[in-house]
Amino acid sequence: MCSATAVAQVSHVSINSRMFELGAYPKIRLNVITDNQDITRLEFVVHQSTGEEKLMAQQLNRFLILLTGVEDVTDPKARLLVREYHVDRWYEVKSLPVFGADKTPEPKLNPNAAVNTTQTVKPVLGSTAKIANIDAESTVMAPVATAHINTTNTASSVRGQSALMDAPPILDVKPSESTTLASEECVLNYAANETLWRIAKRYAAEWELNMYGAMLAIYDSNPKAFAKNKINALKKNVTLYCPPKDMLMRYSDSGEAKAIFEGKNAG
Repeated sequence: MCSATAVAQVSHVSINSRMFELGAYPKIRLNVITDNQDITRLEFVVHQSTGEEKLMAQQLNRFLILLTGVEDVTDPKARLLVREYHVDRWYEVKSLPVFGADKTPEPKLNPNAAVNTTQTVKPVLGSTAKIANIDAESTVMAPVATAHINTTNTASSVRGQSALMDAPPILDVKPSESTTLASEECVLNYAANETLWRIAKRYAAEWELNMYGAMLAIYDSNPKAFAKNKINALKKNVTLYCPPKDMLMRYSDSGEAKAIFEGKNAG
């Protein structure tokens, strides 16, 4: 058996939220971090006892992808397979239980930190999926049963760690003082049936903000997420972006925030 080391482009994959129940068609929001943000190199498949279905992928932002399918998922042990294309073959880089965990927090961004990732890549034989726009400069490799790669920043080294695949990597980015309505790189995690009140209640403590201020900050940062701009009409299954820091500071006074909220709610 011949083997070669493959440099994986995918550094993190986790389920953000499962937006369907057993017996319904698949709809999943997935956290994905890749080196080049090119999702045409990726394939997402639901594997269950009755067979496999390749899911349709829609990129919501740099780190979030919406996956949908048409075949009902009836197997409680169904798994979500993530495959990546290298040269002339698909390699399986992640296998996640569809019903094992509904939510996984999105990767946190830590300014000026080293990148530590360990990735296991498995070849997938017999896939009939096609891929376009393959980088001509990709490294040629032979398919392998298991290839193990360690990537470290020159400022630090990884010692004694063998399984970082499931942990969100720390990215080297510069902090931004943006005062835009919301950051498209930060998304609020919430269940499909949750109300604005419940979402704000969960995040208020994290933001060190009062309940009314948290609701107003979410509302002002996501105007398209509310039907007819009504604060009590949150749309279903919409992406909610995190309010920026200046937005949170605007509603730090609980009494004033309550009065503003009641005024919007009455209108």
